[in-house]
Amino acid sequence: MTYTVLARDRRGGLIGAATASRSLAVGNAVIAVDPRVGAVASQAWTNRTLRGFLLERLRAGVAAADAVEMIGEQDDRPDLRQVAALAWEGAPAAFTGAQTSGWAGHLVLADAVVAGNLLTDAEVLRAMATELSSPPAEPDAVDFARHLVAVLARGEQAGGDLRGKQSAAVLVARAEGGIVVDLRVDDHPDPVAELARLVELRAADAADLSRSGALPPPR
Repeated sequence: MTYTVLARDRRGGLIGAATASRSLAVGNAVIAVDPRVGAVASQAWTNRTLRGFLLERLRAGVAAADAVEMIGEQDDRPDLRQVAALAWEGAPAAFTGAQTSGWAGHLVLADAVVAGNLLTDAEVLRAMATELSSPPAEPDAVDFARHLVAVLARGEQAGGDLRGKQSAAVLVARAEGGIVVDLRVDDHPDPVAELARLVELRAADAADLSRSGALPPPR
């Protein structure tokens, strides 16, 4: 029902998440970012409380792989869930329950993880991983948001959600500076394209404020 990317860029001190789905308001249900800790996602037969659970484990110093294996402490039906976790340090991790609606799966990369369920096929995640391999040359927060939305767009082009499309969202944070980009498209015929448009509006607003001297450029 959803495909999601969690990624970090060590050069720019940035971490973020983006997600798209044929469900209403996916950004409200699936992804979460704590600038001090990392990024997480909970999807499939979504248990929203797992986001807080995973962030708490990461905050306590638990490795991402161990954190995702612990969701049974919070949820009595982990077989229905798909979760992912990415801290500032250490390898990312994901879990796809055996009863998650197919096609479902995940890919864990060096600084990112992609996961999806009820997708057309595995090519969706492979396409997203390919896009992740071409990050911005000198990323600021808005460039990183563009990159994450481009990852969603590649997944959509490869087939995306088997049922269609409805909503999308992107979050980007700095380790020192909090959430910098927080944009959602809750109900739209072309949500990923609309999310890309909102990112450009965010970039224009930041540029205007910077020129006026009211705000430094987002980094």
